[in-house]
Amino acid sequence: MRKPLLLFFSFVFLLINANAQLFPPIKYPQNFFRSPLQIPLQLSGNFGELRTNHFHMGLDIRTAQRENMPVVAAAEGYVSRVKIEQYGYGRAIYITHPNGYTTLYAHLNDFYPELNEHIKAIQYRDEQWEQDVVLTPGLFTVKKGQFIANSGNTGGSAGPHLHFEIRETYTEKNLNPYPFNFNIPDHVRPYIYRLFMYDRRFSTYQMQATAIPIKGANGNYTSISNVVTVNTPRLSFGISAEDKTNSSFKFGIYQAEIYVDDQLQNAFRMDDFSYTTSRYINGAMDYSAKAKNGTLIQHLSQLPGNLSPIFLKKAGDGVITLNDSEVHDVLIKVQDAAGNFTNLKFKIRYNSAAVKEVSFSANTMPMLPGKASEYKSDNLQVSFSDKALYDTVPFMHSSQPSGNGLVVSQVHEVHNYTVPVHDYYTVLIKAEKPIPTNLKNKVLMQLTSNRRKVALKGVWKNDWMEGQFRELGTIQLAIDTMAPRLIPKGWSNGANLKNSSSITFVADDEESDLKSFRAELDGKWLMFSRKSDYFIHKFDERTKPGSHLLKVTIEDEVGNITEKIYSFTR
Repeated sequence: MRKPLLLFFSFVFLLINANAQLFPPIKYPQNFFRSPLQIPLQLSGNFGELRTNHFHMGLDIRTAQRENMPVVAAAEGYVSRVKIEQYGYGRAIYITHPNGYTTLYAHLNDFYPELNEHIKAIQYRDEQWEQDVVLTPGLFTVKKGQFIANSGNTGGSAGPHLHFEIRETYTEKNLNPYPFNFNIPDHVRPYIYRLFMYDRRFSTYQMQATAIPIKGANGNYTSISNVVTVNTPRLSFGISAEDKTNSSFKFGIYQAEIYVDDQLQNAFRMDDFSYTTSRYINGAMDYSAKAKNGTLIQHLSQLPGNLSPIFLKKAGDGVITLNDSEVHDVLIKVQDAAGNFTNLKFKIRYNSAAVKEVSFSANTMPMLPGKASEYKSDNLQVSFSDKALYDTVPFMHSSQPSGNGLVVSQVHEVHNYTVPVHDYYTVLIKAEKPIPTNLKNKVLMQLTSNRRKVALKGVWKNDWMEGQFRELGTIQLAIDTMAPRLIPKGWSNGANLKNSSSITFVADDEESDLKSFRAELDGKWLMFSRKSDYFIHKFDERTKPGSHLLKVTIEDEVGNITEKIYSFTR
């Protein structure tokens, strides 16, 4: 009586071990890198986690909810690059190591003194706060564990932490740091919260996902129904899942596989990818579901226009074809980087009598992945490259007049914000109201996409303006004559600031982003850093004790200028 049971467990053991070898084994140096912090390493974000328009490219390391924690070099090498920007990394250091790897440390505050002074001299020489400086080998060498910066909350950071990456120096490909052995404890299996099915007779942008109720815990899940009836002969699946470690934070999953009757249908793993391919996340997830209601669903199939390197090349695309009414076994396996895995097992049966034919709006234009597409009307032209779309898009366009007197074109609905675009597309809009000659250079092309607003100064081609966007939505042309706003924050003109460590302005523009911010102290350029709409100068040797005049000039995208002069005493 025990022999069949023994054979069953032997089969499961072989299946699990075969699955573990789907992807090539990873051989990274062990214990070469140390933690970049001097406190126990705790994560708030992992490699491959789903983010807006990109996979997370490194580790987010907790800094005890504080700034200015000492950051140290993970290994010996030299500082090869320093980047300072408003968004993204904020203040970042790159260290190139002798074994072919580069580490990155982001969202920093001050660098270590020698490097800080070197970069500051470049900023004042260029009269430019944002920098991307490439440094020669030997100029700033570091040892393993050497202090290199203070942690911070700069750039696109939403709270104090350190963003840490490991890259291949030659290819600049980002690598998952976990296999380098940072001794991150993880004995918790991934969680699968929800299961979804897609009718792949149609585009994933035409049909919403169908939820399949599941149950289970502790790494073993199944459907609530003994057999799930499917009403399409072509289908794929998606899951809402998270990885967890021994901490309370939730992370992105590392690896997922799907089998039907023990045959591999699709698999992906978050080992490595580059910033040039990271945007393919929008094809690896149900972008429409996230845009509409924030639901994160990862496809267990590869959409035809998704060229991400995360997928196993020898596997299928994950679209399942059922030619019979038999019961078929489905296994979805999710694994984390520590080797903990979770299984979701269920059965499906195709019922041809339940198939429903679906009709779609006749006034659409199909745009296919892998093929350049163009749409033209009397007042709008849109052009997409062959890499723009992940799945077939039933493109729609409508327009209507605006009630705003400053809007000089029709208001165009360019499809809608629930469909992603991989690269920039070109749009031309015709101005349909007369524009005075002196105001033509004050016209902006404005995009609204799910509450996100983007404005740019396009190029005039007779009565048409040309611009490029990376999101779909509502687009119009509008005249902007409003000067940007400049407000002192926490102080007023003529203030005595001898007890202050910095001076701050809030500067923004109602119709677009600022094109420039320039400050001059007693006639000489003064450096301000930027975080969102806040511009901050930390008092230093250039703001000596005494009385000062500070002139600030800000300009928006179409050349509207605000200039103010303030006095203060230190």
